[in-house]
Amino acid sequence: MTLETIDPIQPGLAPRGGPIRTAAPPLIACLVLVLCGSAAGQTAGQPASQPASQAASQAPDKHVFSDVVTEIYDGTWTATFDRGGVGPTGTATFVLADFAGTWQDVGPAALLKDSVCGVKPRPVTVQLSQKVGFAFTVFGVDVSPKCADLTVHVKHVDANTLEGTVESKTLAGEQKIRLVRKPQAPRRR
Repeated sequence: MTLETIDPIQPGLAPRGGPIRTAAPPLIACLVLVLCGSAAGQTAGQPASQPASQAASQAPDKHVFSDVVTEIYDGTWTATFDRGGVGPTGTATFVLADFAGTWQDVGPAALLKDSVCGVKPRPVTVQLSQKVGFAFTVFGVDVSPKCADLTVHVKHVDANTLEGTVESKTLAGEQKIRLVRKPQAPRRR
C-alpha cells in the first residue's frame, strides 16, 4: 500500500528553507487532552457507582436550561384569569409533562358551548423553563382558526403557585393570570 503525500511546494514559488511545519497533530492532541481532562474533572470525587451524567447535572455551575428545572413545573395546574380574550369561563386546566402539555377551558357548559375554542384540549409548548421564570404557548389555532394562541409568562409565588401575564391577539395588551398546582392523588400499591 502506498500513501500519496501532498507536495507543500507550490509551482512558481521558491521552496522554504528548514523543516515543513504542520499544526494539525499538536492541535488534535491538545483538543483531546482538553476534552478528556474536562470529562475526568467532572467525575473526580464521585463514587464509582454514580453515573457521570448525574455528576454533570449536580455541578454547581449547572446550565439554567437544564432538564431538571422543568420538573418543578410538571403537573396539573388550575389557571384563573379574567373572562374574555383568554377564555369564556376564566378557568382552564393546564397539564404539563416534560416540556409539553395541554390547556383546556373548564367551567359551566353554557359558557363553553358558544366558545370558539370549545372544550377541546389545546397543545402547549414550553418556551422558557428556568428557576426564576416560566413561559409557554397555547396553540389555539390547532383547534380552530378563530381560537387565539396564548402566550403565558409566570414567576413563582411559592412551590404550588405561579403568577404572571397572558397575551393573545384578541386581547388589548396583557391580562393577569394565576396558576395553582392541583395536589396529586396518592398512588395505590
